[in-house]
Amino acid sequence: MKKVLLVTITLIITSCASPTGSNAAVDGVGFFKPMPDEKFITGSDDVTDLWMKYLDAHNTQDIEAIKSMSADSIYILSPDGSEIFTKEQQVAVLEQWFAAANPKWDAYWAMPYKSVPGGADWIIAGHNVTMTAGEEETTELHMIDGEIVDGKIARFFVYSLKPAVK
Repeated sequence: MKKVLLVTITLIITSCASPTGSNAAVDGVGFFKPMPDEKFITGSDDVTDLWMKYLDAHNTQDIEAIKSMSADSIYILSPDGSEIFTKEQQVAVLEQWFAAANPKWDAYWAMPYKSVPGGADWIIAGHNVTMTAGEEETTELHMIDGEIVDGKIARFFVYSLKPAVK
């Protein structure tokens, strides 16, 4: 009987033990050179939902909705290196872009992540962005890396690629 009890306790203890490598979910993975102690874990889909609502507001050109989701001191680094530092600047740029090209975003992937131990919420996402100028329609592939602070889009970096001609 003692052997059965000992085997049962051993099985319970070993079944509760974490397999090697599962601490990565808590400890994080990857690196960020300016902050050597920072790692990353999977974030919340609440971040993804916010980003998708942000894209919807862009697609419908709803400036008020975009402003409501943007931090007052939003920072945007565009693919051409130009920078936006306030939501007022963002609105001015978007109004011109909407009038000139009627851009439409179609997200094809997104992944929220969180920094540890810092706790910052981020999202990385890829989009097809279709623009129409006159009769000409063009598409670019955009990838963003964005930080969410207090439920607002605080900053994001846009990387762009023109797809190969087929």
